[in-house]
Amino acid sequence: MFDVAAVRYESPLQSLQKAIELSRGFSGLSSRDRVFIKPNLVIWLEGVNFPKFGVLTTARMIEDMVILLCEEGVTDITLLEGAVEYEKGSGSMVDRAVRGMNLSKLCTKYGMKVLDIHKGSFRKKEVDGLEFSVSESIFSADFIIDMPVLKTHSQARISLGIKNLKGLLNIESRKRCHNASDEQGLDHYLARLPDLVWPSLTVIDGIFSLERGPFYTGLAHRSNLIVASRDVIAADKVASILMGFQPGKIPHLRMALDKRNRPYDLSDISLHGNVDLNGSIRPHGWQFDQDQLAEMPEFMSKAGIKGIRYPEPDDSLCTYCSHFINYIVMGILSAKNKKDPFDRIEVLYGKKQKPSGKANHTLLAGQCQVRANAKNPLINHCVKIKGCPPSLTDFTAAFKELSIDLPDGFNEWMEKTPETLHMRRYMKSADFDQDLFQLTD
Repeated sequence: MFDVAAVRYESPLQSLQKAIELSRGFSGLSSRDRVFIKPNLVIWLEGVNFPKFGVLTTARMIEDMVILLCEEGVTDITLLEGAVEYEKGSGSMVDRAVRGMNLSKLCTKYGMKVLDIHKGSFRKKEVDGLEFSVSESIFSADFIIDMPVLKTHSQARISLGIKNLKGLLNIESRKRCHNASDEQGLDHYLARLPDLVWPSLTVIDGIFSLERGPFYTGLAHRSNLIVASRDVIAADKVASILMGFQPGKIPHLRMALDKRNRPYDLSDISLHGNVDLNGSIRPHGWQFDQDQLAEMPEFMSKAGIKGIRYPEPDDSLCTYCSHFINYIVMGILSAKNKKDPFDRIEVLYGKKQKPSGKANHTLLAGQCQVRANAKNPLINHCVKIKGCPPSLTDFTAAFKELSIDLPDGFNEWMEKTPETLHMRRYMKSADFDQDLFQLTD
């Protein structure tokens, strides 16, 4: 039986301590161990007050973990992460997050080290014929603590302990996970991550949870939950049920269970804590509904957009383009001429989508689409946004070519929308405490 704790977050330090005690999470931990903590620090925007709720592991939970490790006598603690830079040459996203959350306090006070894996080397490993390049540093750890957030994901359905391990891969390996195969796509790769790195302890930070993640464009909730287990798959099973998903319905989780001949239900789990798994929080959605014709997201249709075919995302979309397509969506929604039907434009992105042959204009967003379909005979008028990540200069030129009239200063406005648009929904609620994401000196 696998011990899993599901407890309410009620107070700093004590709540995490309770979860670790109930799950026997520090079993096997020695004060001499070299401990690595892998949080989820997927993004940090400097100079912008963006929503962090359900997007990032809270600074509060990270600090509590470090304190509890120190109380166990551990002196060698490293926080490591591999967040993606969305603009080449923009500097380490990990360093930005550490500054923004004041995690350097933990370095000064407790001797914690910080490691951006992209600054180090990688070790090639193969699982079931699939090749990965994994941070070399993680293999020097004696005890690995996986600290994801409780959230859903627009491609993987859930992003919990297993998915958080993807942040230990180099960029090329991550891109390889997002491929054009229906049989060996993202879920197939995710299911093999525990074979690469098996965490000693998984603690899922559910102080906030997120629908339709993984970014701040999703909808956050104050959920006040912690899930902890020495078994990452067991932790993910319990957390998925909390969000309203049956584990066997989550492709990568089902595959990971099948590889180990484990059941989809909780019959192999000894559950501890004071949380009812069914109904403690509202069911969390993971994708946006399409309109009745399946031509565009329902929110576009409700906004009165016509003449656009915008298919729903698939699992071949990598992080670079998943961040970028928000520009395309917002560009359409805010266009000066959005009240008039557009001239039968289709937008293609990722590696799998194909032209319909019915559009007057086809926008290929990102280098993968350009390579796949630039010469497709079904395209009448091909408009390209090149680059990986896609170029904002090409984006502006492409919209002009498609006669989508962007507002003046659109790109500058987009840089501010995390604060001016997305953060606004949380500002009036005391539940969304920003102090949980910044340590005080």
